[in-house]
Amino acid sequence: MDQKTISTLPLSTRVTGWTLLLMLLLSLITALTHAVPDYVAGAPVWLAAALLIRRQRPNQLIQSAVLLIAGATGLAIGVYQGVDHRYLLKALAANQLVIAMLIGVSFLRIVAIRGIENDDRLPAGRKPLLRTLFGTHLIAAVINISSVMIVGDRLTARRPLSPLQGLTLLRAFSICACWSPFFAAMGVVLISAPGAQLSTLIIYGLPTALTALLFSAWQIARHPDAVETQGYPMHFAALWMPLLLAILVLIAHLYLPQLSVITLVTLISILFTLIYLLLRQPKDCARLLTTHIQEGLPKMGSEVTLFLAAAVLASGVAALLESLQIRLAPEHFSAPEASLTLIALVGLALIGMHPVTSAVLAGSILMPAVSDPNLLGITLLLSWSIGVGLSPFSGVQLSLQSRYGISAIALMKLNRIYGPVMLATGFAVLWTYSAISG
Repeated sequence: MDQKTISTLPLSTRVTGWTLLLMLLLSLITALTHAVPDYVAGAPVWLAAALLIRRQRPNQLIQSAVLLIAGATGLAIGVYQGVDHRYLLKALAANQLVIAMLIGVSFLRIVAIRGIENDDRLPAGRKPLLRTLFGTHLIAAVINISSVMIVGDRLTARRPLSPLQGLTLLRAFSICACWSPFFAAMGVVLISAPGAQLSTLIIYGLPTALTALLFSAWQIARHPDAVETQGYPMHFAALWMPLLLAILVLIAHLYLPQLSVITLVTLISILFTLIYLLLRQPKDCARLLTTHIQEGLPKMGSEVTLFLAAAVLASGVAALLESLQIRLAPEHFSAPEASLTLIALVGLALIGMHPVTSAVLAGSILMPAVSDPNLLGITLLLSWSIGVGLSPFSGVQLSLQSRYGISAIALMKLNRIYGPVMLATGFAVLWTYSAISG
C-alpha cells in the first residue's frame, strides 16, 4: 500500500495502529524496567478495542462481549465481597504482554512475504503437497495465520482451493501451537501456567508436532486426489527466517533467563525486522513500517478484543472463586487429571469456545492444585493445537470457510481419524512426562 492509499484510511484506523504501537512500547518498558505499572501499559489496549469495534464481525463481537460481561460480573461480586483489588488491576492490564507479543510478531510479516515467490508455477503431486505442509508449518510458526492467507491466496490464483489443500494448510497451522514460541498459544500458556519452562514445553511439544505432521503427511499422500492437487513452491528464502528466529529465542532465553519468553519474542521480532529492513531496504524502511502500523496493526482487532476480554474473564473468575471460597480444582493435578482436562478443553473447542478463553479459564481454576506447571502447560498447548485443528468454529477454519469456500463438513470428514489419533498421542505425552518428571 502506497502513502497516498494510506492517507485515505479513516483517521480512527490510523490512530488505532499508533495506539497499539504505544501499548507495545509501554509493555516493553514495563517488562524491562518495571517503571510503568502493568495496568498503565494495558490502558491503550482498551482505547484500541473501542476504536476497533466497527471492524469486528458480529459473532466475534458477541463472543467478546459475553466474556467481558461475565468477567465484569465476577469482579463486581468479588470486590463487593471484599477481595483484593489486584484482580481489578489484572483485568485493566488486559493481557498486554501477550498482545504486545502478537503485535511484535506481526512485524515479521514484512520480512516473510519478501521471501515468498509469487511468480513460480504451482507444482502438482504428493511431494509438492508435503513440501507445502512442512514449509507452511515453519512459516506459520513465526507469522501465525498470515501464512495460511499468503499460501492460500497463491494456491487460489487460478482455481478454487480444494478440501485437500485446505486440510494441508489447516494442519500446518494448528500443529504450530504444540511448540512455537512465536505462537499466541505459547504466550497465553506461559501466563496461565506461571512457572512453566519454555525449554520443557518445546522438548515435549516438538516430538508431538512431528508426530502430527507425519500422520498428516501420511493422510495427505494417500488421498486419491493427491496426485493431481497443486502444492506451493517452497524455497529456502521463505524458510530460513523461522528457523533462525526460533534459535535466537532459545539462545536469548538461555543467556537472559530473567526476561520472560514473551518479552524476548517481542523484542527479537521487532529488532530482527528493523535490522533486516535497514540492511536490505534502507530507503523503504520507514514507509514499510508506517504502512504496517497504520494499515496492518488495526487488522488485529479480533485478537486484541478477545485477549482483553479473556483477561477480564480470568480476573473475574479468580475474584469470584476467592470471594465465595469455592475450590473447583482437584486435590492433585497429575497425568489422569491432565488427560481429563485435555478432553474437556478439546470438547469446549468443538462447541465454539476460543482456546484463549479455555486456556485462561483452565489456568485460573486449576493452578491452586498444580504442583508442576509444566504438566499444565503441556496440557494447554495440546488442547489448543488439537482443538483448533478439529473445531469448525476455530479462527483458521472459519477463515478457510469464508475466504476460500472450504466446506466445514468436508474438513470434519478429513479429520475423523486425526482427532482420536492426536488425543491418544496427547495422553501418551502427558503420561510420559509425568513418569519422567516423577
